Order: sequence, then C-alpha cells, then structure tokens
Amino acid sequence: MKKSILLLLLGMMAGGCLAQEEDVFFPADRPGYTWGTDVLPLHKISWENGFSLERDPEQRTAYLPSTIVRYGLFENVELRVGTDWQFHEETASLTKSAGMTPLTLGAKIKCYEGDGWLPSVGLLAQLQSARLGSEELLPSQPAPSLYLIFENPVNDWFYVCYNAGLEWDGETATPTTFLALCLGFDITDQLGTFVETYNYLHPEGNQYLTELGLYYMPSPRVQLDIEVDLDFQQLKDYFNVGFGVAWMIN
Repeated sequence: MKKSILLLLLGMMAGGCLAQEEDVFFPADRPGYTWGTDVLPLHKISWENGFSLERDPEQRTAYLPSTIVRYGLFENVELRVGTDWQFHEETASLTKSAGMTPLTLGAKIKCYEGDGWLPSVGLLAQLQSARLGSEELLPSQPAPSLYLIFENPVNDWFYVCYNAGLEWDGETATPTTFLALCLGFDITDQLGTFVETYNYLHPEGNQYLTELGLYYMPSPRVQLDIEVDLDFQQLKDYFNVGFGVAWMIN
C-alpha cells in the first residue's frame, strides 16, 4: 500500500512536469496551522512538504516529511490527501518508533468570496483513515475533522485569517476544539511573514501554541518557508522548528 501511494504521487509529479510554465497565483496551504480560504485553480495540482522536529520534556518527534497533495476539482473546491513520515522517541524510556501516520483525505470549499470588511468564508472537511498507514499509528475508528475558515484582506500587504474546528481522534467520542488566528504581512511580492496562535481545547487539557514564520516565492509555482513554534506554558521545555517547500506541479 505504501508503494502504491508513492507511485501515485510520483506519477502526478511527472505529469505535472510536462505542463507548460504559466504565471499563475499559487495559494499554498503551508506554512502555519491557520488555513486561508483560497483553493487551487481548476485542475491544478500542488505538492507541499514540511520537515520539522518537535521536542518537549517527554518526547521527540520528527516529521520527514509531512506531505499533502492538493487538486483543484472545481472553481471553488479542492481535494486533498496527506500523510506524515513520523520518527518518535520517548525521552524517559528511549523507546523509538517510525512509520507512516494515517492517510488523511479531505476537501476544502470556498463558500463566499468576501466583500469589503465581510470575510471570505471556507469549509474544510477531512477524514483520517483507520486502515491506511503504519499499524501502530492507526486509530481504532476513522477520525473526522471539520473547520470553518475565515479570511480578511485588510489592505495590499496585511491580512487576517481565523479558523474554528472540531477534531476527533478515532478513540473517543469527545472532540478537541481547534481555534486559530493568523496575522500575515507581505514584505514584497515574493517575501512574507506571519505570526499565529493555534490552540487545542479538550476536557483532559488545553494546549496554546504560537508560530512565527517566513515564506519566499522564487516563482509563482514554488514557495519556500521556515517557521518556529513556541508554547508559552512551557517556554523552556518545548520547541518545534521546521522548513518546507510547496510546488504547483502542473
């Protein structure tokens, strides 16, 4: 199954390389945890990869890489498939594991374009598989998630995105509430930066995280990024640093 997924992704990339270069806007969905409302243009395919290392007092986790493939199905709808190659170590026991996280299928819909101070509105629905992935990382049941996405372009160089959602883990019926707010700044036409807060609220405990990032577009089809995450509840003990590349391949 892993080999079939890899061949599918490579086939999509090869097909995209045959397409003629076009000067098109590339709405990458990385970096950051706060999604914007933009979807890929019709019939376009993008391949987005992130590489990161996360550490807290109890564990270390590396994602090499975190991958998502997106496809513009209609003018306002895109399909998405993603997974992570995860390497994990428990600090106390030095127990190590590695494998593919559950395959996630989803769709993002741009519901409203926005008008003036009225935000553009989107909907993101995803389903994490209980069968496709490394057996030790699979949930007992398929794990859905659902997010409302809002975006306000304030002017030519400043925008605000905010999300609210529910995430199920495939083990319990109680979802985790996800809330995020992102402030983005375009320094030039190719270079931008952002700061965001993203938060997970659950009866068993909440987590409040902040991310700072920088992204650069050497062409309308390629975006490079670097980011760092902080947890102000355990500032000395937690960090997450990463970088990534997003490529519109056709």
